[in-house]
Amino acid sequence: MKLITNKAGWLVVSRTSLGFVTVLVLILLSFPISETSSNAWVTDHGTGQGGYLLPPNIIKEGLFFADSKVPIERPDVHERIVDQLNYLLMDRRASIGEWFDLFVLYSPIITESLKKEKIPVDLVYLSMLLSQFDPDHKTRSGGLGWWALGSSRNGSVKTGVPWFSSNYWDDRRDPEISTQIAAEMFMGLRKKHPKEDWLILISAFIDGEDKIDPIIKKSQGFSFWDIVTPPSSDSLIPRLIALKIIHQHRKFYCVTVNQVSSLSFDKIEKTKLAKDLSLSLVAKWTGEIPRNIWLLNPGVDPLNGLMPKPDKRAPNGFPLRVPRGSGPSVKKLLQKDGYLNNDVK
Repeated sequence: MKLITNKAGWLVVSRTSLGFVTVLVLILLSFPISETSSNAWVTDHGTGQGGYLLPPNIIKEGLFFADSKVPIERPDVHERIVDQLNYLLMDRRASIGEWFDLFVLYSPIITESLKKEKIPVDLVYLSMLLSQFDPDHKTRSGGLGWWALGSSRNGSVKTGVPWFSSNYWDDRRDPEISTQIAAEMFMGLRKKHPKEDWLILISAFIDGEDKIDPIIKKSQGFSFWDIVTPPSSDSLIPRLIALKIIHQHRKFYCVTVNQVSSLSFDKIEKTKLAKDLSLSLVAKWTGEIPRNIWLLNPGVDPLNGLMPKPDKRAPNGFPLRVPRGSGPSVKKLLQKDGYLNNDVK
């Protein structure tokens, strides 16, 4: 913009610059905006003066998570969720794009396991946050896999639910088995606290019963939004809800997902191998690359790449997933090459 000085020393704007200002104002006013019921101005990309906002339909219709109504009409609850919404969309946008790509691959396995165990399917977003949908993801506290479970036979939720772990296989990396383990933990929490909503149970899963139980006893009749929980669940649960909102309103927030298909496979249940089986060999049998066979069987240690024979701690063996349509032929080759015990039909 051109500024000139008159004889008195005052700065004034030239006529040519006034024309520029007028054009600039007209351009800015031409951008489409619409007003939500929260009296905040929002563009087609879900942003307002203070950052990203909740979609108008959620403000109008309300929001549920894991069978619990989220009181977004409360200013404090609304603010906590929007803060996490902005954290994910501003600080972790690249990450959530990758998570949503992997969600397409693995969520059918996890959600089906949750349904089978009668656990709300919204908890798939908890798995996404805990593991970043990476079966080999490790947390700072030592958790591993889809549900960030701790060391063998003693998880982050100290319920005594066992799982198998060795140098060749880890139940925590398998999406189906680890979800069954997590579901068993959640059902134990539900049995102990039948009157609490799922958000309280998620807090106990994240931080441990020993930290949440005293809070529950002192706060009978109050919801998660009314109490003070440890910092991890205090921030993670609003983030969990924000993640669901973003995933279900990807177009509103301009979050793109690659056009990939979910994993398609045949499952050979609890394969009792007579000897360790190389995933590279399975890849040759099926005309696939070893990486794709491991994506179907992430319980196998990625460095060893061997499906182990039964262990005394896991006498029934482990499930083997192969590309859709190749199950019968793989089973015949397993039998032919001496990988299956005689009692397997």
